[in-house]
Amino acid sequence: MTKRIFALLLCAATLLSCLTFIGCAGEDKEEDKGQYITTYLTDNVYDLDPAKAYTNEALANVVSLMFDTLFKLDENGKVKKSLVKEYIIEENAAAGEYTMKLYLNDTCWSDGTKISANDIVYAWKRLLEVDANYEAAALLFDIKNARAAKEGDASIDDVGIYPAEQQMLEINFEGKIDYDQFLLNLTSLALAPLRDDIVSKSDDWAKKPGTMVCSGPFKLGRINMKNTKETTGETYFDENYTYKDGYGFEQVGKSFAQQSITDFMLERNMYYYRDYEEDRLKKSVTPYKICVDCSLTDEQLTAMYDAGMVMYISDVPLALRKNSTIANDVEIADKSTSTNSIYLNQNAIIDDGSEEGAKLFADAKVRQALSLAIDRAAIVDAVVYAEAATGLVPSSVFEAGSRKTTFRDACNATYEFLGTDVDRAKNLLKEAGINASKYTFELTVAAYDEVHCAIADIIVENWKALGFNVSAKKIGTIENNDWYKYTESVPADICDDLYAEELRLGTFDAIIFDYVAFSADPFSVLAPFAKPFSGRGMDMSNPDEYLLTPHITGYDSEEYNALMEEIFAQKTIADRAENLRKAEGILMNDLPIIPVVYNQTATVTNSKLKGETMNYYNTLQFKKCKIGSYDKYLEAGKKYITDNFSELKFTEATECAYKEFDLFKTANTIYSQFFLDEKEAAKPGEAK
Repeated sequence: MTKRIFALLLCAATLLSCLTFIGCAGEDKEEDKGQYITTYLTDNVYDLDPAKAYTNEALANVVSLMFDTLFKLDENGKVKKSLVKEYIIEENAAAGEYTMKLYLNDTCWSDGTKISANDIVYAWKRLLEVDANYEAAALLFDIKNARAAKEGDASIDDVGIYPAEQQMLEINFEGKIDYDQFLLNLTSLALAPLRDDIVSKSDDWAKKPGTMVCSGPFKLGRINMKNTKETTGETYFDENYTYKDGYGFEQVGKSFAQQSITDFMLERNMYYYRDYEEDRLKKSVTPYKICVDCSLTDEQLTAMYDAGMVMYISDVPLALRKNSTIANDVEIADKSTSTNSIYLNQNAIIDDGSEEGAKLFADAKVRQALSLAIDRAAIVDAVVYAEAATGLVPSSVFEAGSRKTTFRDACNATYEFLGTDVDRAKNLLKEAGINASKYTFELTVAAYDEVHCAIADIIVENWKALGFNVSAKKIGTIENNDWYKYTESVPADICDDLYAEELRLGTFDAIIFDYVAFSADPFSVLAPFAKPFSGRGMDMSNPDEYLLTPHITGYDSEEYNALMEEIFAQKTIADRAENLRKAEGILMNDLPIIPVVYNQTATVTNSKLKGETMNYYNTLQFKKCKIGSYDKYLEAGKKYITDNFSELKFTEATECAYKEFDLFKTANTIYSQFFLDEKEAAKPGEAK
């Protein structure tokens, strides 16, 4: 109860000064802003950069509300225009000129700046920089000089994308391509426009409201965090942190207190497809705010849901997935964009008792054995909303050239190393000359993701059964420790996600995560494992020659590289289908990545929440949602507080006529528990 009381007091106090100021100023009440929609999310989200939103499906869902893409997929999987108002294709085969012109809709960033073609150019060139690590870069390789720029063979200024006008982008291609394929690529969040003046200032630009702007219907309005330094004292070790000790010697690695997000608020982007001077506030976006809680206990969430205080649950807590009132109302989507998977780092030096160690995962038979040892049926039973993975490509991805058939439906292959056969796994290790008991390694998992932790615990036991000394390395987020040259300080109001850093830097032995598809095209899923399409920065250690860098796992197969080159050269989508299935087959034999389960999108929508809440590609849609019987919703909120928090009373006088009040009389929002509309707030000196 203490934690709940603190959250209520803190949030009410945060908003009190705003309410008091408005009341004292005697300003007229502005137009009704709309309703608050309360949601719950079990996974915390720490970096809202759309180019990085592909290791956690919950993160991708949140980011999709904040950043608009040039095109979107509708509920039938058909590509529809979004930021793009119109496009034309111009071809001059004799001159070898193939061009697409994109004309943008008239809409703005959340700070009122018009979204322009320059924002697209910046976002795309950011992916194509020679030293950048973005797997989505290959989605742009059909553009003239895009691939050459990524490989250091052309200037980034020579990439064939030009802002011909503020609202028109001209794209020049290397040759004739399948334009439908390219438009499908442009549905990817990774290719969403970004602002140079915002993003270039800091690697952590997308972690707090004050340093980011958004192009979608919502922006980050507020984010609250807690630090365990004064409570549990829980810490995580940052092995990449360097500092000088008291003697001036450089040291590597230090423990820091855990810092995590408790809740955040998405506010309406008031400039989203709206004339600020002419249009009503709710023209394009009905909800005023989406209030997202990440910190409720299972008991609190159940009580709030039963009381009608939570409108939408995007991820059901693990303990409530069986035999709960929430579980009874779950809707499971047929398709998911992600496959829960494990990377095995082939370059990792694993402790084998010797002084040098060994590259254990460089042996394909070891990788195959580890996959065969995994009890996927037990994992499905534990996490409930999942299916045993029969391949890597997620279940929402299209068969090449068809939006009516999925890749999984068209693929009838059975991959021998995705079953469960412990005896065969042990024989494979024996064939490889591996004595498992000599090897000690870790499976890294995000400590803040309870589902991934549950999966990791099962897999660790499976691998221990082979004789390995393996443990789950559960790491999470800490108080920021990075110095920023722009402010000449170390900002404390953001989190460093050590798990995400380990995944990005490749400093793991093995790591578990959601492999999220960059688009509904199987090429986007399979291409990064080929060295020419990995999207990783070039090796520039030799000034005379830039070298391609393989996938972050170290996987580098000549056969696979050649096949992906052949697939890329096939510029008619339908012609790629057979080769793409062949490519997955190679990966499922070599297993640089081990697919564990296909995630299922399981959500709970309160019957009071009206309007579209999901589209085909499983990105959240709240643009036109509202709560039916809103007055009853507010009344229920008051009753919920009265019944459960009657001991909460403020007795401190304020400077503006508030002499004595309780929470539901004065706060327009009580974050983390329920939300009252502005019209319900008492005016100064007025009893309600």
